[in-house]
Amino acid sequence: MTIVPDTEITSIEAVLSTNPDWAGCHVTAHSLSGGQAHKNYLVEDGSRRCVVKLWNNYWETVGVLPAAHVVLENTRIAADIGVGAPVITVSNEPLALALDFVPGGHPRLSDDDDSVTRLVPALHRLHHSGRRFLNDINPFNLARQRMEAARRQGIELPPGTSAIQALMDRLETVLALDPSQFVPCHLDIWDANIIKDTSSMTYNIIDWDLAGNSDPCYEIGFIAAQNGFGKEKARALFEAYFGNADPVKMARARLFMAVAHWSNSGLWITAMGNAAPNDDADYAGELRTCWEGLVTEITAPDFPDLIKAAAKPAALV
Repeated sequence: MTIVPDTEITSIEAVLSTNPDWAGCHVTAHSLSGGQAHKNYLVEDGSRRCVVKLWNNYWETVGVLPAAHVVLENTRIAADIGVGAPVITVSNEPLALALDFVPGGHPRLSDDDDSVTRLVPALHRLHHSGRRFLNDINPFNLARQRMEAARRQGIELPPGTSAIQALMDRLETVLALDPSQFVPCHLDIWDANIIKDTSSMTYNIIDWDLAGNSDPCYEIGFIAAQNGFGKEKARALFEAYFGNADPVKMARARLFMAVAHWSNSGLWITAMGNAAPNDDADYAGELRTCWEGLVTEITAPDFPDLIKAAAKPAALV
């Protein structure tokens, strides 16, 4: 972490002044790692600490992130549910969000033996809350939007994109998403977006920029794909989430791993084409990882069997 300049401190204090409990405070701040979309700061005022996120609307304009008001309200809802950090204030000028600081560390979801048993309760709290986010997310539509955004900007798509799009169109028919069954989902769960509370050891989920209502099988398939879970770890996550090894649900979750890699590929293609010269984020490396994961999933020997297991009879015609 590095100390931020006075101009940023002024902005941070302006954000916090919208909450009476923080009005008039004089803070110190340190930039936090991550923050590829926005600027994130750990802020201190005596013994009090919070996190302030100063908004960057650019990624909204190129189709990477939802509109700011959607993200801000979804973050509030997640806090109300009890899976996200409590919200201190939302500021319109400057556009920003302040959150309670949650002490803890980031787990290694792919390696930690207890990651599944700690993650599933947080997912159940979110998915079974009965709440709704402001936006619905169909991952097939999302991927098409991201690919189209890249095309409009003249960003070159990887070889084989057309063939994979045809396969995804087939999966969209097979999986037959029903928006009435969507639940609030985070849709970007990986190590950096989980904080393991130092006292309770529970998982708190942060950074709700990509959240929306979606199919819960997509959420857990996304987690397995995003974190590079092998077949055994993925199966353990799915079984723990469902409470059984229902073959249809298991097949849907596996197929959504491929869908997640595809949608994420669209995200990283667009991000890579819009990165500033001094942006040190490895978008190309992220794209390569997603593309390799996608190819691994769709070429797996059991992939055709997953389609048959997950499909409703009409989808196989």
